[in-house]
Amino acid sequence: MLLPLHSARQALFEGISALPPIRESLWLASGGVSAEEVHSIVHLPPWDASAMDGYAVRAEDLTRTPRRLKQVGGTVAGDAPGNPLQSEECRRIFTGAPLPPGADAVVMQEDAEIDLNHPGTILFRESIRPWENVRFCGEDVESGKRIVSRGVRLHAQHLAILAACGFETVAIHGRPRVALLANGSELQLPGKPLAPGQIHESNRVMLDALVRGVGGVPVPLDIVPDHLSDIQAALNSGLKESDLVVTLAGASVGDADFVKAAVEGLGGTVRLWKIAIRPGKPFFIGSVGKKLVLGLPGNPVSAFVTAILLVLPALRRLQGLADCGPFELPGELAEPMSNHGDRDHYARVIRDPLGMVRSAGPQASHRLASLAMANGLVRIPAGTEWTAGTAVQVISIHGE
Repeated sequence: MLLPLHSARQALFEGISALPPIRESLWLASGGVSAEEVHSIVHLPPWDASAMDGYAVRAEDLTRTPRRLKQVGGTVAGDAPGNPLQSEECRRIFTGAPLPPGADAVVMQEDAEIDLNHPGTILFRESIRPWENVRFCGEDVESGKRIVSRGVRLHAQHLAILAACGFETVAIHGRPRVALLANGSELQLPGKPLAPGQIHESNRVMLDALVRGVGGVPVPLDIVPDHLSDIQAALNSGLKESDLVVTLAGASVGDADFVKAAVEGLGGTVRLWKIAIRPGKPFFIGSVGKKLVLGLPGNPVSAFVTAILLVLPALRRLQGLADCGPFELPGELAEPMSNHGDRDHYARVIRDPLGMVRSAGPQASHRLASLAMANGLVRIPAGTEWTAGTAVQVISIHGE
């Protein structure tokens, strides 16, 4: 019996809880997932500040213009506000500098003139409204306001506001360490010469990139041949070094598929399924102690698709991410697409900047060239005929 994808994902999520929080320096927290709701402990800006280079004034002194005001000093960013501004006075001020007490507006320097005939005065030809060109204390962020939500992937903009509000560290969930185990007697390392019957192994480097793209830490294990003892030894090593093991090949029921037996030989359990998707039907969820083992098909496109649909959502959940994906963009078919099979087909597609979607090429599960051209996947339900112009959702394969 074929298991629906949503049922497989639900069963997978039931065995996953977020990794314990760690406190990380902002310099190292990029890509981590916040484990706390953060509230500001300061106002931003911390005071009324100038939004322009110019002159701080009292707006009531410029109700009638032209008018000369006496210049009394200057204030730059980093200075204290200084003495109160008195009637008929102005002060040179620069962007970001605190407004002096008594001032309630800033005249841009382009709208003021140094009057050489009246040393020490500034000529203003236009009136100004109260609080014009002023950044108010707390107008960006008020003290106590939430600045980062729990379960959010931290990017540059989040780190910027945390730093601006005075935080040096932030609590994030641990970054999952993911052991990548590829087995197959036919596999050889890229760059090495091939003996008859061998192929270069590509799945680990592919999964390595996918894991890094969602904030995980890949732990590639050595390629192992199709022998139960070798697979079991590698699996045991991976479990010790990681939070999660992903096996590549051996998830089916062939004579040389020993991964299930290896998991059970270490005292673990395995739920072996055939999922109602194409490519990527063979998939299993195993566990040894409290650690998960996820088994992917060996065909590279099948491994990629099941990683996008199941492994990456699992890694996001381990990090406490609020939305585990996969993430979709709207599109419109530029050509007809169909699926005459009995499983949902996740077709490799190219979505252009205008949202038009077309096939990336041949769709067989061993065809890497079309995967290399693709930037998305489209789920075509079983027994579907779509015409050009059909609205579709495209699963992004280039990050979150």
